[in-house]
Amino acid sequence: MKSVYFREGRHYSFAQLEKVFSCDKEKTRKNIGTLKKYNLLKTVRNDKPEYSDLSDQDIVIGETPDGSSEFSYIFSFVGVILLDDLVLLCYPKYIDNDEKPFEKLKTVIKVIEKYNQKEQLVHLYNGEEESRQFNRLAISLHILNDYFENGLYSNQQELVELNGEGEILWDKTINETYVFIKNNTPYYLDVYTQDNTQNDFDFIRRLHSAIVSQCSRELNHDKLLDLFGLSEAELTGENLEDFGDVDYIKYRLEREFKNQYVTRKQNLLKTLYTYVSEQSSNQSDESFSLYGTNAFNLVWETACGEMFENMKSEPLKNLASRELIPMKENSSGSLADYIEIPEWIINGQPVSYKGDLIPDIVTLRKEDSGNTAMYILDGKYYLLSVSDGKLFGNPGIQDVVKQYVYNVSLKSFIDTFQIGEIANAFLIPALESENAENLNYGEVPYWTAQHSPFNELPSVQVIKLDVQKVWDYYLGVQTDNTPIFNLIQKSPTKNYLYHNENDNSIIQINDGKKHILVGFMRKDYFDHVHENLKALGNRFIFYFYATGIEKKSQQFTRYPMHPYIDSCTEIILFTEGRDNFIRGKLVRTQNGRCKISEVVANTLESELKKLPVKFEKAASNAKTYYKVTVEQAEISDKPYESISTYSDLESKIKENGLNDVLFRTSPKVIDV
Repeated sequence: MKSVYFREGRHYSFAQLEKVFSCDKEKTRKNIGTLKKYNLLKTVRNDKPEYSDLSDQDIVIGETPDGSSEFSYIFSFVGVILLDDLVLLCYPKYIDNDEKPFEKLKTVIKVIEKYNQKEQLVHLYNGEEESRQFNRLAISLHILNDYFENGLYSNQQELVELNGEGEILWDKTINETYVFIKNNTPYYLDVYTQDNTQNDFDFIRRLHSAIVSQCSRELNHDKLLDLFGLSEAELTGENLEDFGDVDYIKYRLEREFKNQYVTRKQNLLKTLYTYVSEQSSNQSDESFSLYGTNAFNLVWETACGEMFENMKSEPLKNLASRELIPMKENSSGSLADYIEIPEWIINGQPVSYKGDLIPDIVTLRKEDSGNTAMYILDGKYYLLSVSDGKLFGNPGIQDVVKQYVYNVSLKSFIDTFQIGEIANAFLIPALESENAENLNYGEVPYWTAQHSPFNELPSVQVIKLDVQKVWDYYLGVQTDNTPIFNLIQKSPTKNYLYHNENDNSIIQINDGKKHILVGFMRKDYFDHVHENLKALGNRFIFYFYATGIEKKSQQFTRYPMHPYIDSCTEIILFTEGRDNFIRGKLVRTQNGRCKISEVVANTLESELKKLPVKFEKAASNAKTYYKVTVEQAEISDKPYESISTYSDLESKIKENGLNDVLFRTSPKVIDV
């Protein structure tokens, strides 16, 4: 057999494949057809950049001319393919400085093997039902690995004999031998013993030995055993034909299976049965099998997750026991349970739906400062590069947006458990030719001008990782990941743990105080709610400006909003004159946050008209509004139980250093 190397994602022309395969055009076409059938090789247009991520639109379906300069072939597979007399060694795209990276591929095979262990599956067949073919390589590797781990199949044989070396069978000895008594003490000159011995001539054991030897011989060419980290196992000269015809061998395996109750041995018997059955029934005119994956990006993501100690599913009590978060009463579930997801409102009512918003990697780490830092990471198997000022091989816009959404969606967890620092990053492999130590390669700053309540979010950093170090950690060769964590820049969670501008103290969301929203209502709307509160069912909408057009400059503007509005549970409303107040509860989400949304002016007007007692909103220059829903509302002659007058309310407003002082009518937050 001939070994040939292919780099994942590289463009190969028909002529190049013909040359590497060392065969004629007809055979080359046949090989290409086989590889495409099993989704290992794809046809793309030549203008598609090499080593970039493929979409369905990039793949050319159907036949293409052999010598066309318009199309190329790329391997989307990492691993080993046995195709007739060829051994195709497909290595990952980040290896760019070695045309025959045998030793590096050995490490990659170990990584794939560990990744596959989580599924605990042996891929016995290639392809779908109609075109599936027995995967001889995969089952041969499974049989050899099982042998090196557990040895040959064994059946213990009980041997009972006189005066043997095993355990004495006293009942049999007393009942069936002579006894001599002296001084009232019995003496037995002969005793029966029992010993468990291995039957080396057992049919199944000999069959197992023959199959192991056959697998070893088949892989003992072109250094395949070495590639998979296996030793030669030439145990016997017997062949399968020496055990009878296939039906007889299958019958013996079936009979043994019925009498075997050890799970590992049962699994081995099933494997041997499949091996024997498929070897005789596989009459294909081509020999084809493989070991590897055409989703190496998932292997990369999993290895990154292990290297950075992914904690998104870790129980909160475990995080607290490691002193990464403070212990809270009734803190059940995991970090992922605190991730807020969008809410669907249909015909004015929230509806349930299936969906989640789960980052790839979220981990917490205690920093030297004493703060707990949160890392929101995403392992991206991309070869990012810059040429002539242009970016190539980068994650898409949707990937960047998701990282920022993950950041915002974790606000509840950050607030509740007082996370002090935060980092957001893509983790991508470095090319081997770069000789790169781990490198903070760049960033994608938060681009939108509409920062809303979140101010400017920390940039999504681009971290290039030395791939060998990632594999070393994944395979347990290396255990210290501190240098890589230190590479990622952290930002104070100033967008979440805000500082009081009066004295620069940190305003904590869980400091034992309530956060109450204080809002100004136009007099006509205040009077409408005041007069019709009972008819409204003590429930109504409070709204305030989100965006608008300034009259003088005619420029678009976003009005400021206190960052802790969504942490408020109650509301105090007043209007001009301030003779009395409306107080109530705020409708909240499942996560306990104030349910606040942004709507366009026309939508708000329609909602106000649908109230039990409709309200005609006066025109304004606002384009969109924030709205919250107030329930259990009541009229009061004072702002709050502990706040007697509007003057006292103003004092409480000034105590909170985050309240907007430029816009008199903008909502405020007080702590009581």
